[in-house]
Amino acid sequence: MRRLAAAFLLLATLQLPAWAGEIRVYAAASLANALAAVKTGYERLHPDDVVTPVFAASGALLSRMDGGAACDVFISADPDTMTMAVDKRRVDPASRTVIAGNTLVLAVPAGNPAHVTGLAALSQGGVQRIGVGNPESVPAGRYAKRALQRQALWFALTSKLVYYPSVRHVLAAVEKGEIDAGFVYATDAAIAGAAVATAAVVPLSPPVTYTAAVAAKAANARGAAAFLAYLVTPEARAALARFGFDAP
Repeated sequence: MRRLAAAFLLLATLQLPAWAGEIRVYAAASLANALAAVKTGYERLHPDDVVTPVFAASGALLSRMDGGAACDVFISADPDTMTMAVDKRRVDPASRTVIAGNTLVLAVPAGNPAHVTGLAALSQGGVQRIGVGNPESVPAGRYAKRALQRQALWFALTSKLVYYPSVRHVLAAVEKGEIDAGFVYATDAAIAGAAVATAAVVPLSPPVTYTAAVAAKAANARGAAAFLAYLVTPEARAALARFGFDAP
């Protein structure tokens, strides 16, 4: 899928040397489309800077940082991963900033062939494969696990669960009809268009929250601070809102 391929720039960008004015932003996969608009707005105001985004599951990005890969700004799709980044001293805790919110949904292929109507319906015989991000590294998977545990469904559905390395991989599987349902964000389901339908909104407490912080070993600390400050401006929040993200 061209959209998925465009979203993931990891191998092409992680090991290249940085240059003056470059701001490497490690961002949750679900931000791929929206961050392109944010990047355009920031670079218009800062013509000497170039934002280089790298997208993957938040946990996978943190693992890259653990391995010493260059990063200036880290944006996680959940507070837990950012807390791990703080505990590992991968980010400056004083810079930690909530930038957006989202909604977790249960997505199904067009036409909803398995007749999924909500979480309880996942137990029915017609549902054989349920896509979920790996909870060990994918925030969307962690959110989904918590929601299913609250309904006493997580262990009951174990044999049906198919783990994926990011929420965008789950979305691609739903689009292709490879799974009967999948847990993705509302923003992901929206960009898929007619190929994907939303069967249900998944109740979460606390809600989906995106947090950004300056990397502790940022090569471009000035640029990182400037980009982080831009993320909370009305212009950046309007760009995020156009792609369905909620205000923090």
